[in-house]
Order: sequence, then structure tokens, then C-alpha cells
Amino acid sequence: MQQHQRRKVQDWLNLFEQQKQSGLTAVEFCRQQQINVQTYYTRRRDIRLQRTSSKFVQVKREVTKVESYTEEMGGELLLKLGNAQLSVPTNVSPHWIATVMKALAE
Repeated sequence: MQQHQRRKVQDWLNLFEQQKQSGLTAVEFCRQQQINVQTYYTRRRDIRLQRTSSKFVQVKREVTKVESYTEEMGGELLLKLGNAQLSVPTNVSPHWIATVMKALAE
């Protein structure tokens, strides 16, 4: 029985690139290179998962400073942002205000 070599990740990456450059299907390429097709697909999947799941992506969140203040207006809340203003009763749901503010920000 023939002893098969254990390939390193870089060796597999080189093989994947060779297959892509060859224009052959993976099956044809594996047949030429005497590689088990099942092993080829398994290693390709595993290496892709390793490479994508181990990458840390830092997301920078942009924070916008919004100044707000209230004025007594007979039980109403006055919200001002730039030239826009919104007057709502003081008993309005904070969730409703948040929804409106998010919609306006889009």
C-alpha cells in the first residue's frame, strides 16, 4: 500500500491555486495529481473555515453627538436638531421617540 504524504496548509493553498489556474475541474485536477477528490474538497472547506473564522474584524463605530434639551411648553417636549424641531406630549412612549429619531437619521 502506498504511503501518502501529509500536506501542510500552504501546500494545499498552492494546489487550490494550481487547480484554479489550470482551468480544469477539481475532479479532473485531482485525477491528474492523484489526489483523493473527497480529501481535496474537505481540506478546501476546512482551510476556508479556518481562515475566515479566525480573522478578527474591528468595526469602528461613528458616534454622532446630539445635544438635546427640554423646555416647559404646557406638558410638551420640544426636540431640536439643527433647523428641525419636534414637539410631542411628555407622556409619549420613549420607544416611539427612538423609532422616529432612527427613521429621521436614515
